Amino acid sequence: MQVPRNIRRLKETKVLENYSFMTVLQIFNALISLVIYPYVIRKVGAEAYGVYVFALAIVSYFQILIDFGFDSPSAKIVVDNRQDKEKQSFILSAVFTAKHLLLLPALAVFGIMLFAIDNIYNHLALYLAIFLQVYANILFPSWYFQGMKNMRVVTIIQIVCRLLTIPLIFILIRTPADITVYALIVNGGILLGGITASILLWHNGLKIKFISINETIPFFKDATPFFLTGLAGKLKEGLLTTIVGLVFGMRDVAIYDLAQKIVSIPRMFTQNINKALFPEILSNPLPERVKKVMRYERLIGVVASILIALLGYPAVVLLGGKDMIAAFPLAVVLSLTIYSWLVVGGYLNFVFIPQKKYYYITQNQLVAMLSSLLFCGIGLLLKQDILLVAIALTISGFMEILYCRFQTKKLNININ
Repeated sequence: MQVPRNIRRLKETKVLENYSFMTVLQIFNALISLVIYPYVIRKVGAEAYGVYVFALAIVSYFQILIDFGFDSPSAKIVVDNRQDKEKQSFILSAVFTAKHLLLLPALAVFGIMLFAIDNIYNHLALYLAIFLQVYANILFPSWYFQGMKNMRVVTIIQIVCRLLTIPLIFILIRTPADITVYALIVNGGILLGGITASILLWHNGLKIKFISINETIPFFKDATPFFLTGLAGKLKEGLLTTIVGLVFGMRDVAIYDLAQKIVSIPRMFTQNINKALFPEILSNPLPERVKKVMRYERLIGVVASILIALLGYPAVVLLGGKDMIAAFPLAVVLSLTIYSWLVVGGYLNFVFIPQKKYYYITQNQLVAMLSSLLFCGIGLLLKQDILLVAIALTISGFMEILYCRFQTKKLNININ
């Protein structure tokens, strides 16, 4: 049945609006980083900032445990129940309850680590400040707003909360000892956003409450493939950051992080493409539509890498200064991950999820994680060079593409 032109235009407008607001948020965050990062890195120094990035990597493991992959399948249910507030309340309550169930063991393990590992205990307050973002993400169900095609709310809340933190950073951050204060300001702003989102949902008539464990079991089952996928992906990135810290030191963690920040600048324009298109293509995942989207994504990925090669050097000098110029070759290598990230994201969101091949997504991330660790291990055995870590991560991205192409052919879907 042909979709009426006015309805089709309305859908296209909503997709564009979602993409626009998500992109505005990314641009805003990037611009704020351009202002704040040079100030912070010069005040606290690369060593202290490296400790902060290393702590973020550790806390991110707990974040992925508590998120448990609920977001994507829950957003899909919201897409199918946009007019049913009672159903929406139940979905929000189920995810809210499930994440709190996972928070309890996470807190126990985190507490043991805080007092059992000297390198963590020595920065106890810093780790506690960063852990605030874990609970903030429980309170802020951005997946719900994505499913409702209402990313305007997410954008406004996060921008306002981020703006409130800026004056505090410039007033209070003066020395390397202030890195904990910096973490508290940043993550306090994230927590404020989560509280604001929860209040807004309650104001809109959505009742979020704890429900029985039995009622959460179907959500755990649906989310398990996504959890395994997210875990593998987080281990891939987090372990590489951890390896850099353990093998090369905290200063090199800061350099590696700066390279990733350079790559994130063009990525901010691209990372929301699949998110914005996800609800629309999910409702009508024709191979021709998917093929067209992925063709443009490949082109965007190539252009992004070229831009980083041309502009990466002055960007590194601007953000980190000449003392951190070693981040430039890392950024050039890591820029290739934009291409693989876009292409793989297209396969995952527009092929495997509509086909309900969730474990293909998990297997794909396992391929990425194992290949990155394998190539990283081989490289570091041959030569102690941080560039080899970036090369390993880049190769793993192209291994993901090969895996996705193989599984797509098995499904007899021609989008390559």
